Amino acid sequence: MEDPTVSIPGSHSSEKDFPARESPGMWGPFRLLQRVGVGAFGEVYRAWDPALEREVALKLLLPGVVDDDADYKAVLKEARLMARVKHPNVVSVHGVDRHEGRVGFWSDFVQGRTLSALLEVQGPFSAREAAHVGIELCRALSAVHAAGLLHRDVKAGNVMRESGGRILLMDFGLTNEGEGRNLSGTLQYMAPELLTGGTASVGSDLYALGVLLFHLTTTKYPVEASTLGDYHQAHKNRSRRNLMDERPDLPEQFVRVIETALEPQPAKRYASAGQMLTALSEGLGMGSISREPLTVVPSKPRRFRTWMLAPLVLAAAAGTAYFAPGVKNRLPGAVSQSHRDYERARNLLDHYYQPHSLDRSIPLFEKTIAEDPKFAMAQAGLGRAYWRKYLDTQDAGFIQKSKDACDRALALDDNLAWVHVTLGMLYTETGRNDLAAQELDRALQLDSTNAEAFAAQAELFRKQGRNSEVEPAYQKAMDLDPGDWRWPNQLGNFYLLTGKFDLAAQLYKRTIQLVPDNPRVYGNLGLAYLNSEHFNEAEIAYDKAVEIEPNYGNLSRLGVLLLLEGKFSDAASMLKRALDSDPTQYTGWANLAAAVQWIQDGGKSKSRELYLKAIALGEAVRRQSPKDPRILANLGSYYAEVGVPEKSLPLLRQAVALDQGPQTYYRVAEGYELLHRRNDALAWIGKALQGGYSMEFVKRNPELADLRADPGFAPYAHQSK
Repeated sequence: MEDPTVSIPGSHSSEKDFPARESPGMWGPFRLLQRVGVGAFGEVYRAWDPALEREVALKLLLPGVVDDDADYKAVLKEARLMARVKHPNVVSVHGVDRHEGRVGFWSDFVQGRTLSALLEVQGPFSAREAAHVGIELCRALSAVHAAGLLHRDVKAGNVMRESGGRILLMDFGLTNEGEGRNLSGTLQYMAPELLTGGTASVGSDLYALGVLLFHLTTTKYPVEASTLGDYHQAHKNRSRRNLMDERPDLPEQFVRVIETALEPQPAKRYASAGQMLTALSEGLGMGSISREPLTVVPSKPRRFRTWMLAPLVLAAAAGTAYFAPGVKNRLPGAVSQSHRDYERARNLLDHYYQPHSLDRSIPLFEKTIAEDPKFAMAQAGLGRAYWRKYLDTQDAGFIQKSKDACDRALALDDNLAWVHVTLGMLYTETGRNDLAAQELDRALQLDSTNAEAFAAQAELFRKQGRNSEVEPAYQKAMDLDPGDWRWPNQLGNFYLLTGKFDLAAQLYKRTIQLVPDNPRVYGNLGLAYLNSEHFNEAEIAYDKAVEIEPNYGNLSRLGVLLLLEGKFSDAASMLKRALDSDPTQYTGWANLAAAVQWIQDGGKSKSRELYLKAIALGEAVRRQSPKDPRILANLGSYYAEVGVPEKSLPLLRQAVALDQGPQTYYRVAEGYELLHRRNDALAWIGKALQGGYSMEFVKRNPELADLRADPGFAPYAHQSK
């Protein structure tokens, strides 16, 4: 019987304001008065709220942007995060709802113009005027960051000067709590680390603010290119404009503030928005700058556009609808469709635990690469997606595909920590520990705060038998990135594999609080309950996992539970259903063989055929991972089942030479028992039980009935686990 424990396995059409256009109608209780903005994913209306009898800005996502209840729940979460921020320089959302298939947000209706529109009218800002904008935005970002959020799309089109002069930060569609991994925002404003898969941070928000001040004073950007790959290359080569060269009339201290915000290395930027505010104030001798609005004085005359002369009424939320899952974190309209495809692919990859997300991400990465071959991050994403496919399917072909994509990414840019982490995990899983250590060391040299690299190191330590180093490495990952569900889940896996089932269950419950829609975590929770012999609780967890995603893993785990309960016919039916969804899983055929063996007379011969099928598939996996002790122990046991000791014994010996874990010991003990080597079987079953393996599972395995009756088993008979 197979061991039941877990295998570790948007966009603006323009930054200019839109001319107002009449568009009467209704959305729920709101009367639409006038459309004042439009983007690729939504429209903005001046609307009437009958409940409060006032005008509001209403942003409506286009039909189909939010596809289902799961998407809508994510939208609600975004709205709640945005509503946390209360500050005079921040426009926050007042409500969100869904009517007739369209989701909408509403907030105060603000009269004014975006900074991008003001640039069109007046030309570059003076130093004092730009500093005033910067100081007000520092105040706004301080409030955003104090709420535990990031804005992630600070730019001229997302800042409004109210008719009374107040500066307002708006459009929080890119605000995320604990989801800083995605490339997101507007390309010209992105900090260099974001272009290589780095984590969004306070520093990346302040970098964007530095770009905004550069843009306000020059109408240009520090770096301009046509593709994301070209942007990354420009940052890598440090080929960006110098502000003093563009505007030699600006005060030196003001220029120094902007240059500090634009530092390529995050550690050299301001540590907080408050620090940058102080530097802006002191740099111009403004001290604690008054909140009285400054008069707008164009620093250089510019041709006016007729339609912009009239006062323009804009919603504070004007612009694209970034809020919806799969729509947030998009790149601007000026960026090609291929990069929007990349963002969609990356979002799907980050949510790989959701049904079909991984399969949908791969063609989007491939499409992006076809359109932009120099896009290193797309190659990196494809490598990670193929790696995830291998973990899910154990199809060895995905290992080489992952390696090839990672190699292509590194040929474009060797400084992508994300790629080195992927390769480190790949080499760890395939038993090439020296190469794994090299890749993970390289990742941490490039990014010493990379939580993913520490988590990957933890798994490498586990594979090397350095168990005392595993928990500290996972704890480091959790400290660096406490909002990421993967770290407590993976530490739970480690506890599960080392027999600490109650601790594992606690971590899985904690993980479910972070991702309540994640079927993998429910499956792992079921395993923890199963291993601690809480079968009813295990069934509840498995049922939840199957409800969310009836895939091979969830169905097969339920089949193993039925096996342990001695319900062999039900187990066989469930395992057949699992294999219908994925017939490539060698362990599934072995589990089915175990169930069939005990159903009726003649089951033994049918079981042999199934074990031979499991062996054929398992050997293909072993060729790709020749030093994986789990695969070796499994195959050693299967060869013992079909009576081939000359192949079984070397595999069993190699497995325990590579891994000193209780699951490996248990599988080896089973193999020796099947080969009629009772003394060896007793020795290894004793080690498994001493290492924390469940006595209940030993008792429930029919293959070990004779072993349990042996007097040599007596010392272990009353061992709990």
